[in-house]
Amino acid sequence: MKINIISIGKFENSPHKAVFMHYEKRLKWKILLQEIELKNSDKLSLPERKKGEGELILKHLKSPTKIIICDENGEQVSSKDFAKMLSNFALHGNSNLTFIIGGSDGLSEEILSSANNKIAFGRITLPHLMVRAILIEQLYRAQTIIDGHPYHRQ
Repeated sequence: MKINIISIGKFENSPHKAVFMHYEKRLKWKILLQEIELKNSDKLSLPERKKGEGELILKHLKSPTKIIICDENGEQVSSKDFAKMLSNFALHGNSNLTFIIGGSDGLSEEILSSANNKIAFGRITLPHLMVRAILIEQLYRAQTIIDGHPYHRQ
């Protein structure tokens, strides 16, 4: 399975980078992962920034791919549901997935409307860099659930 993570904002010195890299290393044996960090100008107005970020994201989308948006208004999924969603994509021949994480101001309507799925890691608002760390941990957890590995306990 190939998984792309397109996100607005760069880790730079963020403490979330270490968590991301830890799970990225653990996933390498099973999933081809590509991370694309995009940065837009902070000096633009909110509508211009969202539009610009949307255009940057669109430039990096490679067809064919299933687009999954990480958004606080998306469907709340359990870890097992998330694993089942990934497994179902693979079973139906959709082995190229792209997860999109917007910046602080969210995603443009154009990007939101292009999604095949919208998921939420709860109803709370999380910093977008933290969402990246949570996403990769959940990708690792989903893979262990699919493989029957004891990492996930319930």
